[in-house]
Amino acid sequence: MFKLGAVLAEYWRGALRRVSTSAPGPSPRNLSALAAATSILFVGCSGLLGAAARTDESAPDFQLELFANENYARGEQISLAQFAGHPVVINFWFPSCPPCRLEMPDLEASFRKHKVDGVEYIGVQQLGLDSIEDGQEFIDEFGITYAVGPDATGRIVIDYNVTGFPTTVFLDEHHEVAQTWAGVLTADKLEELIQILLQ
Repeated sequence: MFKLGAVLAEYWRGALRRVSTSAPGPSPRNLSALAAATSILFVGCSGLLGAAARTDESAPDFQLELFANENYARGEQISLAQFAGHPVVINFWFPSCPPCRLEMPDLEASFRKHKVDGVEYIGVQQLGLDSIEDGQEFIDEFGITYAVGPDATGRIVIDYNVTGFPTTVFLDEHHEVAQTWAGVLTADKLEELIQILLQ
């Protein structure tokens, strides 16, 4: 755990150095990327342990333009509302986030396992350090087949009070927030939280 935390910290120190030396003066884009990297350094690394919270609040609806995969065409749009009556797992991530990369295969495996149970999965990519093109490459590389797309305006992240990555929100069939998990999800913890949704 300590070694992994140290690796992540060094990764983000490098990202911050690249941002700070990429232009002579701080542009709005550099400041935005710096803020994102700083947030992720503190929350992403500490989030390795994970934490869950139940709120029972109604989840805000949103629309998402999707990446291409075997189940969706690029540019296809979905909304949370179209999954009414189904439990939904919403994962907030971005491609260059090491903890996000760590858990993504388990999310895909869980999606395939629980399709028969009617559980829907949505991946929301945070833009900033990575582009939309980076997101599509990531989906292709990892063979992700559930609905995934970029948060083009940043509105979804704000509406769901996401402060670090990865963050996963578990909605019951009424689309009330059953659990919010900040940090990496192991396959066992993911299964445990899915079973709560299915009770």
